[in-house]
Amino acid sequence: MGRRGSGTLAGLVSPSPTPWSRLAARADDPRAAAAVAGCFVALAAWQAGCAPVWDGDIWWILRAGDDLLREGAVPHANRYSFTRPGHPWVMHEWLFGAVAAALVRALGVAGLALGRAVAVFVLVAALLRRTARDARPGVAALTLALAFIAFGARWESPRPVGMLLGAALAALALAFDPAFSTRHAIAYAALTVAWTNLHGSYPLAPLFAAAALFEPGGDRRARRLALALALAATFVNPYGVALHDLVRRYVLGAPDDSVALVHDRIREWWPLWRSPLLVVSTPFELLVGAPLAALTVTLLRNPRWRPRGVLLGVLLAMALRHNRHLQLFGLCALSLLAAPMEAHLVRRSGVARAPRPTRWARWLLALFAVVALASWSFARARRSAGDWVDPTSDDEDVAALLAGTAPGARMFVTLFFTGYAIERAYPRVRVFFDTRNDCYPAEVLRAGFDLDAGRLDPAAADAALRRWGVTHALIGCESRATQSFARWRVERRAGRYCVMVP
Repeated sequence: MGRRGSGTLAGLVSPSPTPWSRLAARADDPRAAAAVAGCFVALAAWQAGCAPVWDGDIWWILRAGDDLLREGAVPHANRYSFTRPGHPWVMHEWLFGAVAAALVRALGVAGLALGRAVAVFVLVAALLRRTARDARPGVAALTLALAFIAFGARWESPRPVGMLLGAALAALALAFDPAFSTRHAIAYAALTVAWTNLHGSYPLAPLFAAAALFEPGGDRRARRLALALALAATFVNPYGVALHDLVRRYVLGAPDDSVALVHDRIREWWPLWRSPLLVVSTPFELLVGAPLAALTVTLLRNPRWRPRGVLLGVLLAMALRHNRHLQLFGLCALSLLAAPMEAHLVRRSGVARAPRPTRWARWLLALFAVVALASWSFARARRSAGDWVDPTSDDEDVAALLAGTAPGARMFVTLFFTGYAIERAYPRVRVFFDTRNDCYPAEVLRAGFDLDAGRLDPAAADAALRRWGVTHALIGCESRATQSFARWRVERRAGRYCVMVP
């Protein structure tokens, strides 16, 4: 019959099944797992295919991407602002911008939603690849459900930091493949090259490869090759070492540096321990993230799983330091914890996983593709460009105000719409500052943040605005910014937004 804990299939016919053995048997049912996971896959696909594509960053990315396609060169200076037009700028998401601009050229704003659907498909596929191979179907389905419930709320964002989560999970699944070989190492290097030029989160690629180097299984020489190639691949970018220096500044910050100011003023860069707790993380992310953090600590006690525990500990530290990384930590934890959870289930139940093909996971991916394409096609046939951008009328109101502004205007725009103003009105209108942040010196960012938050009294605000020759301001008519612009008058109004002049 086999001993309990032997890890054989004999536990399936034990005359005295335990609660753990019954749980293991139920978790080994691919039909039930596919039914549960299918619901969440369909929801994720529907959301990715038809949700609006508003985000404050995507608009300046589109403008820069379009300029890049037209000129055939990556940007090196801040051309969109009148305050510091020649300030050095490293566009770490230049390839993302080019791809996004090409999609919009071909399909309009709806192209962004299609690109987002592809990005979420990659995320789901990478999560299923790792969990379906490492654990029985029930564990994989539970992982996918938790991923969507806790961390799926922001999958609808078209911004690079969200759309590149799929790249992170794909790299993680590849790096921790137990059958890792030279072929995997070459594929990993290619993925790292693409990631390096798509977004500044690329240092995760060599970090994953370094952690996987200490995993048992796979070709150790191939894993070392993957790490070496991944490190070399990060230098295959049009900015060279300057790209690495930008990442260093965002990770470490520096006194009197613009990035340090971003860490202090932008909520998503706040630590989770900052009081009061004002973060971009959702309650579900915090609720699920806490037990995942506890499980990460338990991995450190087991030599077999310690490399995963160390890696997840680093990601957890990143999430604690900058709460925007909590989603990254949670998704990576769900991916890497599947194998330890499976081992724990086998140890407690004595029931090993039945050797079955992962055909059910491939069916789930087919379901995702069908639902996402159907929802996107349906929405594209019935929506205007304005509805794709924002279901409210705010974007149309702001666009109308920008269109009615005289050419050559030097405009202060509320931070939320700075990227949108660049995409809609440049070069006819130039902005004071925008959400690119790192292409400005600290003095410009500090003044912009203070004006937008209404922190400057009218006299100090007027002095700052005269210093940079601001001619117009586009702000919320009832926003806090009006406290700083109290000496200015309303020239035009559309909905909740006003254009003000001295």
